[in-house]
Amino acid sequence: MGARALDILSLLVQRAGELVSKEDLTKFVWPDTIVSEGNLKVNVAILRRALSEGSPGVAHIATNPGRGYRFVMPVRVELAAMPGSSHAGPASFFNNLPEPHHTIGRTDEIGFLAAQLQNNRCVTIVGAGGAGKTTVALAVAHQVKFRYENGVCFVDLSTVGAPQYVAAAIATALGTQLRARDLLSGVIAALRDRQLLLVLDNCEHLSFAVASAAAQILETARGVSILATSLEPLRTAKEQVYRLSPLGVPNHQEGITASEALKFPAIELFVTRAAQRSDYVFADADVPTVVAICQRLDGNALAVELAAGKMTGSDPARLLTMLEQRFRVLSCGPRDAPVRQQTLFATLDWSYRLLSDSEAAVLRLLSVFVGYFSQDDAIALSEGVDLAISDTVDGLAQLVAKSLVATEYRDAAVRYRLLESTRAYAAERLVAEAEEDRALRCYALLVVARFERAESEWFWRTGKDWLFEHAGRIDDLRKAISWAFGPTGDREIGVRLTTAAIPLWDELSSMEEARARVEYALAALQEMGDSALVLKMKLATARAWSMNHSQQLVPETEAAWLDCVRFAVEAQSTEYQLRGLWGFAVYLMYTGRHHRAIAQLERFRTIASEQSEDSAAPDGLRLLANGEIYVGRLGSALQRLIALADRYDHIAQRSRISRFQVDRYVAIRGTLALALWLTGAPARAAHVAQEAVDGALAIGHIASHSTSLALWILPVTVWSGKYAQAAAFQATLDENNRLENMEIWGPVSRFFHGAIEVAQGKGGGIAEMREALSVLVEGNFVGRTPMYRSMLSEALLSAGEVRDAELSLKEARAGAVAQGEQWCLPEIMRVQGLIDLHNHNPVAAERSLTDALFEARQMGALALELRAALTLGDKWIAEGRSQEALNLLSPLVERFDKDPDYADLIKARSLLDRLRQTQSRMKEACWMGPESRE
Repeated sequence: MGARALDILSLLVQRAGELVSKEDLTKFVWPDTIVSEGNLKVNVAILRRALSEGSPGVAHIATNPGRGYRFVMPVRVELAAMPGSSHAGPASFFNNLPEPHHTIGRTDEIGFLAAQLQNNRCVTIVGAGGAGKTTVALAVAHQVKFRYENGVCFVDLSTVGAPQYVAAAIATALGTQLRARDLLSGVIAALRDRQLLLVLDNCEHLSFAVASAAAQILETARGVSILATSLEPLRTAKEQVYRLSPLGVPNHQEGITASEALKFPAIELFVTRAAQRSDYVFADADVPTVVAICQRLDGNALAVELAAGKMTGSDPARLLTMLEQRFRVLSCGPRDAPVRQQTLFATLDWSYRLLSDSEAAVLRLLSVFVGYFSQDDAIALSEGVDLAISDTVDGLAQLVAKSLVATEYRDAAVRYRLLESTRAYAAERLVAEAEEDRALRCYALLVVARFERAESEWFWRTGKDWLFEHAGRIDDLRKAISWAFGPTGDREIGVRLTTAAIPLWDELSSMEEARARVEYALAALQEMGDSALVLKMKLATARAWSMNHSQQLVPETEAAWLDCVRFAVEAQSTEYQLRGLWGFAVYLMYTGRHHRAIAQLERFRTIASEQSEDSAAPDGLRLLANGEIYVGRLGSALQRLIALADRYDHIAQRSRISRFQVDRYVAIRGTLALALWLTGAPARAAHVAQEAVDGALAIGHIASHSTSLALWILPVTVWSGKYAQAAAFQATLDENNRLENMEIWGPVSRFFHGAIEVAQGKGGGIAEMREALSVLVEGNFVGRTPMYRSMLSEALLSAGEVRDAELSLKEARAGAVAQGEQWCLPEIMRVQGLIDLHNHNPVAAERSLTDALFEARQMGALALELRAALTLGDKWIAEGRSQEALNLLSPLVERFDKDPDYADLIKARSLLDRLRQTQSRMKEACWMGPESRE
């Protein structure tokens, strides 16, 4: 068979019984070549064919579909003397390896490195301080030591203080007494005829001398292989570099159990060490805290071990607090560890002192970044502190090579990041060198320039691309704002930062954060005296939106929106006039002033038309249709919404959310769902409402998602009688409110929770509906409350609380009239008919129900017409007027679309079937005559 097939067999047998991934096999067999997966499959097929010749029908290699291969036959290892060797036999076997540590989460790396040593005589494990390079190297050496006839020699270079002593350290480790002037020549002579693995540990401070010695040993002693550990590569010609990654940590803290969390190596290491030292027992409740600890430590093995050692007498929450306050808590490691590995800061200090002055200066400066940064960011920052560009570029490259700066390739670009422990250490050095104030000022100016550019880009870049580029910098934004408004900061920079950040907060649904920051910036703006009108306009608009999202829609909100419009007119900003009018219209609808809201939207349309702002027009039309639904113009609203939905038929056509706070695609479909349900298309309404919810989830915008749940899919699902689905939507809305404090939807969610409880026959629902309605009214969020009151009234009537039902319905009618909410009048009249029937007043009941039918027909509200008809039909059947009931319901049912799950249709069809069966039996009885009847 070919050499490639033999290489595959070599790695599979080396890791017999283990799953070897396709990626590992490809890297091992074709280390410097990009090949297709087909090459691997062909060579595995050749290998299987060759192996089956000696034992037909026996499977040697198992396939794990989509993942890799496993060698499944037993493997026996035999030691054989190297032909022609003068050092054969047990006496020549050398082994001074320290006892291996119990490794956690490194099985794949150890196996891969062991395989690499078969084809590469020089492998260097490179990684950050504390990553576990020595531990992995020892594990690899122990695993492969019997491959080497003369064993393994471990050389600890951490205690060697000068380059000239490298050869002496190797000779001492080998136990060889050398008297030659050139010690390295003596070492090479001693190694020339040996087959041995040389492990060179902690090479970073002697890298040039170690690289030179390694190159000469590899050239002359052909039976020797070298496994080295270092912060940076040795840069020898034959070196294979392996970068040791941090231990794996979950990306998020919520929603995973303790057993699931333990599948991540960093969590397993922490829990194992904590249990060994303090009898700690890991529970589900501790998962978020332990994950946060390991995230904060970036999965650094030493840091995790040291943190776990601090669990004695502490719980994870207390340890996390300690870590957030100061990293020096990570001390007192194992007593047998080198001094520099007994504290994380000592390890970092060791690495720092190996840097040149310019490299150290760059590292200190980079500590101001919270997360990822680009080379351009580093250059811009260094220019502000008079650091040469060449020093910054070279220093950054060296810091990456020395594992002090991590890199990531994303979208064909490199981005950089300091591990949290390194950043904390470098920040302390920045303070010690009295460089912090200047660095932070330059940093804040860099961040404000980035976000002011982002604000301008927001108008023309696609939402997805814009958010992808800028969302990851929010931690830098927060840090820069905190500095700007701090004791040594610059409040003008803080105001500029806050203003430029508004689009990002809106896109991320970070309403609580935006509200607090904007209020602070507006106060600072007042203190600063005469300031830019544009900044005031933007901040005032953001503040008004935050007031719109509050649970208390206070009268000051109206003044805030009028100020926005006034500032926009003074600043001659068409954009912010439109935003102000739109936001004001939303506020008016929330507070039940729908006709006035429609007037504002007509003004919006006029300005958008005169100023050719075509991009804003669809949002104005959608909100106008929403207002038309409330005032009973269902036909006009439906026509607008269908046209808009046809035009914006894909979530990829994402609007600028910061402009009008909710995604256009989502809002159009949500409002259309309400219109479709009212006009008798419940199946289409459910489908379109689900599209709105799915669209909001697809873009990850919580505000749009919560709005689609609270205003559209939850009510439509409840009114359709699909209570199990409605309960799931209500629970999701509650979860959203917990994740991002969106106060406005809290009472709505509780109201529908109560309504679902009532519908399912559970106790407590009426009280919850009452309490939620009370909160809505107290907060002046009275839009739709007439409909909600009619729902409460019907629930009270069903519970026998007639007096309270009458009072609730009276308030519903008064609210509907005062607010111009024509859309819910048929329901109010229908419930009045039910109350009249309960009070034994059939004449008044018939009048109320007939009025409900007329009102619903006038609007085209087929769903409400059917509800009124069902109640009136029940009354007529009870009075012996079955034919009238049949004549009323039959044509109504035919006008609905086919929805097998719509509760009112199910009831109507069942009622019609009974009426027709009764009618049929009566006709049959009449046809057979009186004798047959006897």
